Amino acid sequence: MMLLLALLAPWAMVETPTDTASAAVARGIAAESAGDGRGMLAAARSLEALGAKPRAGEEDLAAYWRKRALARGVRDKAPPVRGRALGPAYSKGVLAPGAVLSTEQVFLAGQKAEVALVPQTGRSLTIRIAAEDKQICERTTNARVKCDWVPTFTRRVQIRVANQGSAAAVYYLVSN
Repeated sequence: MMLLLALLAPWAMVETPTDTASAAVARGIAAESAGDGRGMLAAARSLEALGAKPRAGEEDLAAYWRKRALARGVRDKAPPVRGRALGPAYSKGVLAPGAVLSTEQVFLAGQKAEVALVPQTGRSLTIRIAAEDKQICERTTNARVKCDWVPTFTRRVQIRVANQGSAAAVYYLVSN
């Protein structure tokens, strides 16, 4: 039994691109709040290295944080970029008190699906993911949280983010 646990333990610690991208978004938000130019540049580089892109028409956080860092006098000696063909994407949103975002995304059968939520510091949001009438994940959090699963069939899932708080909340939704 111990041998089996020892063999399985490394799999439990593998960080996925969604983990890395949502952590970078969280670090970038914290760095921006603290006025930390080096932290913003590090978060920008992480997103760029992953090839993480915003949803069409939304602000590119990597470019935004890089620009803010440079404006603070941080010198950028960026390594050559060797981007990925595919990778995680992120989307920024703002939810008014009591508001709910509802969106859909297709995930492929047999391939690990991941959705992470990064709420604004001090705000509590609920994420719920469901496919047809089957709930996949539901979590309420005030920090970065991830839902992951392996779909049996290729199909659309509904992603809902709700703000049950009394103030508006900015958030980022990261998915693969």
